Amino acid sequence: MKGPKAAATPVLEGDANVSIDVDALNCYRRIHGLEEVKCKGGDPLWTKGLRRATSLLAEVGIGATFFVVGRDLEESVHHNIARELVDQGHEVANHTLDHPYDLRHLSRSEIARQIEEADRSIEEATGQKPVGFRTPGYNVDAGVIACSRRAGHRYDASIFSCLSYWMAKAAVMRWRRLRGDESGSSLTDPRTLLAPGRPYFPDRVDCWRASSKPEGYVEIPMATTALRTFPIIGTSLHLMGVAGIERLWPWLNRSFPHFFSLEMHAIDFVDARDVAHEEDAELLVRRQPDLRIPWTKKRERYRRIFTRLAEERRPVTLAQATASVGGRGVIQLDRL
Repeated sequence: MKGPKAAATPVLEGDANVSIDVDALNCYRRIHGLEEVKCKGGDPLWTKGLRRATSLLAEVGIGATFFVVGRDLEESVHHNIARELVDQGHEVANHTLDHPYDLRHLSRSEIARQIEEADRSIEEATGQKPVGFRTPGYNVDAGVIACSRRAGHRYDASIFSCLSYWMAKAAVMRWRRLRGDESGSSLTDPRTLLAPGRPYFPDRVDCWRASSKPEGYVEIPMATTALRTFPIIGTSLHLMGVAGIERLWPWLNRSFPHFFSLEMHAIDFVDARDVAHEEDAELLVRRQPDLRIPWTKKRERYRRIFTRLAEERRPVTLAQATASVGGRGVIQLDRL
């Protein structure tokens, strides 16, 4: 028996999006309790990671959505790269001003400031005001979404309803507390694990529920497999390898008939050699295992899945995907 109907959502049949969170190295230092380091001549995740990402995306003809931290644009090289992203046909969206992992716990006025000032920084760099938002660390709630709505955004892309990821993160944070290690990370509200797995109009009170009324603001969750046990993100691609991607692709493709949202991070496009000049390189590599995977191996895996997406689906930016919200191009989706 089918469940109650969720509100109408944009026609996204067969569409797919690649989004890349541009979290600089200091974000990872904060997670691991390391001291932040002032950027000198550009963060390698910007100067190397994004160059590689855009080169690979261009090879297969995909326009992606890059979630950018406003404060990073104070560095002139980052400012210029952000402009290049737009010139190349990509979307630059809002990832807050300072990337506070505990954003939803801040005052409403501070949440609004984080979003609005990031919008201004991005518009100054790219010439385009962002229409979308993603909160740091997937840590979203109705208050955060309300501030995004008021800023004039069309969508949020923060919901990551993966039980295994949530439990692993909770366990790591608890273990670090027991050891007395500091961490800047923050656990998401467990109720977001109940959110629909497909795009939906979020309820204004309980953002993990679909609204009973069609509205012009969409929540676009990140892809997770059945039972919410396996996330389809950059880290997953590391684990699967090329052979695994080839074997699983037909099943993955069928699992997301309406929209496939592949989330990655700028750090996915670098390896240990790219951060070797950082004064805390040894600590970064020790605490961030994906840096130990050579870029040559990562590139092969990413190219395989990007090619599949380009060949068998219609790659769009999230701005393109939500452009028809509130228009005639809508369908009814069942609540998951």
